[in-house]
Amino acid sequence: MNNVIKKSTLILSKMDKASMTMLERLKEIENFDDIIESEEYIRLQSNNRTLIVLNKEMIYYNNIEEIENSDRFVFLSRHVSQSKKPTLTAHFLGNPSNEAPYGGETMQLAATCPELMKNYMMKLNMQKDVLSEYEISLEAIHHGPTNISKPCLFIEIGSDLEQWKDERVAEIVVRTVISSIDNQIDVNKVGVGLGGPHYSKKFTELLFNTEYAITGYISRHYMNYFNQDILKQMIEKCEQEVKFAIVDKKGIGKEKRRVLELLKDNNLEIIFI
Repeated sequence: MNNVIKKSTLILSKMDKASMTMLERLKEIENFDDIIESEEYIRLQSNNRTLIVLNKEMIYYNNIEEIENSDRFVFLSRHVSQSKKPTLTAHFLGNPSNEAPYGGETMQLAATCPELMKNYMMKLNMQKDVLSEYEISLEAIHHGPTNISKPCLFIEIGSDLEQWKDERVAEIVVRTVISSIDNQIDVNKVGVGLGGPHYSKKFTELLFNTEYAITGYISRHYMNYFNQDILKQMIEKCEQEVKFAIVDKKGIGKEKRRVLELLKDNNLEIIFI
């Protein structure tokens, strides 16, 4: 791997309780003594780290690159679910359908950093004994922002107020994020992920137990929208070269034949899970 460490800027929001809990832990870990304030955000700088604290919700903020030049942007956010189950999630950004209810543009995916996602998830899973009350899971691609040219990763703590205010877990998460940023790993086998539910145990276990990393995955709920343009975005907006298509064998439904033909037309080696 190239020895140049990619600069990753952390993005937080005052509108997000989990984000604010993580911010307090970050301030205890590093001394952010260079502070710039504006109407839209606060920029905090330490010797090693840049934080951008937004005054609005992260998913609707499209101007990150006007604020900061960075190789990657890591969003530290709350996770919300109907089940309210304690969960630690990670996912890439985009709207792989003709709807965009949570920020970004329709049928548009953001750039991805499979190495960082895999690194973070593996390091988090190594601490599962002290996170026993939390499920550790990937999420499918499902919200914005989508128009940032550099790779973005959402890291989330959920799924209710009790977890958003959990200082112990917030510290574990931010230390794991920092460790993943500062200690890059080699990732040589990268694939697009397709099929399965919104929370995929198969893709999560793939990162834990194999050499593969993914450009995120599109769940079965959006398979009818999957086309050449979406596939092209998944390949071209990825930091690493994409040679594989990793498919949930039972999770793409009636679109299976069409999807597999599209993957073969793009010379991707298909791996079923």
